[in-house]
Amino acid sequence: MSDWMNWTPTKGKRFSSWVLTPARVVVGVGAAMSVITGFMPWAEGTAPGFRGFEPVFFSGLGGSGDGVVLILVSAGVGLLTLHHTPATSRIRSVRAAPAALVMLAVFTWINGYRASLEAIEAWELRGGSGQIAPGLSLAALGIALQAAGTLWLLPEVLRWRRRSDDPSDLMEVGPRQVAEVVLGIVGVFVGGAVGIVVAAAITGPLLVGAIALGAVSGGLLGAYAGSWVAREAADRLAARRGRS
Repeated sequence: MSDWMNWTPTKGKRFSSWVLTPARVVVGVGAAMSVITGFMPWAEGTAPGFRGFEPVFFSGLGGSGDGVVLILVSAGVGLLTLHHTPATSRIRSVRAAPAALVMLAVFTWINGYRASLEAIEAWELRGGSGQIAPGLSLAALGIALQAAGTLWLLPEVLRWRRRSDDPSDLMEVGPRQVAEVVLGIVGVFVGGAVGIVVAAAITGPLLVGAIALGAVSGGLLGAYAGSWVAREAADRLAARRGRS
C-alpha cells in the first residue's frame, strides 16, 4: 500500500522529501507569507485609553480567530503541495485538497477583512481612528500566490486517471493500527490541553485566537506523538517476539 501511494520519498539527497518545482515553490512562498501574517496586526490606529489616546491594533488572533484559521489552512496548503508524500500521491482527493484549502483561505481573509473594518469602526466611535495594517495586505498577497501556484498545478490534477492496479482491499486493521488510533486520540486531548496552557501563559487568557491556535497545534503534535509511541512500542514488541 505504501509503494502504491508513493509514500516512500527518495532518500540520500538533500531536500528529497520536497517537490520543488516552480509552481510548488510559488505556493510554498505564499503559504509562508500567510502563516506569518496570521500573527501580524490586521488593523491599527489610536483610541482613548487610560493615558489619553493610545496605539491600538486588531490581530488575526483576536475576534473570531480568523488568523488561526488562516495559519492552519495555509500551512496545510504548503505541506500538501511541497511534501513528496501528498504531492506524488495517486489519490485524487489528496492532490485536489490544496485547491479546496485555498478557497477556504480566501473566505477566511474576507471574514478577517470585515472584522478589521468593524474594529476600526469601534475605535472611531470612541473618538479614535484606524486603518488596515500591512499584515492584512500581505496576507492577501500570500493567498494570491497560493491560488496562482495551485491553478498552475490544477491541469495535472484534472488529467489524473484511475489505474487498473489501484488496490481497494489492501487496508489492514490490526492491534497495531488500533493502538495508533487510540493513542493518537489521547495525544490530541493531552497535547491540546498543554497547548492551551502554554498559549494562555504567553498571551493571556483573553486572546481567544491564540488559545485556539495553541489547542490545535498542541493537539496535532499530541496526535503525532501518540501514534509514534504506539508504533515504537509495536516495533519493539515485534522485535522481542522475533528474538524469542
